[in-house]
Amino acid sequence: MADSGTLATTAQVLLSIGQDPSTAQALEANTNIWILYAESDMEKVFGDNIGLVANHASITAALKQWLAMVAADRAAWHGINQDQNNWSLATTQSKLNVLNATWKGFLSDVKNKGPDLIADMGL
Repeated sequence: MADSGTLATTAQVLLSIGQDPSTAQALEANTNIWILYAESDMEKVFGDNIGLVANHASITAALKQWLAMVAADRAAWHGINQDQNNWSLATTQSKLNVLNATWKGFLSDVKNKGPDLIADMGL
């Protein structure tokens, strides 16, 4: 099966999930769903039909990597939330906190630099 998402890959999501993913978290079909969730979350943040996914080809390489990191971390967050039984509660919470920090940084960047980010991406 090929990756279904545009902004991140299954491998990037698995790296974001970290050591010892559950069987459900390692399943490519699931990571593909979580990538699509992440892309939807990111599109909603930009609003106004910016088209991060639709216009991905026109985005600069550096910003593609930033978007990939955010999408992979957000997809991993969805995956860990869906299956929290693989680690201790402290480990699960730590992973979610780290991933949520990336998301909060993304939200802050879009809020504070939105028009400039959109212009830099050529959207």
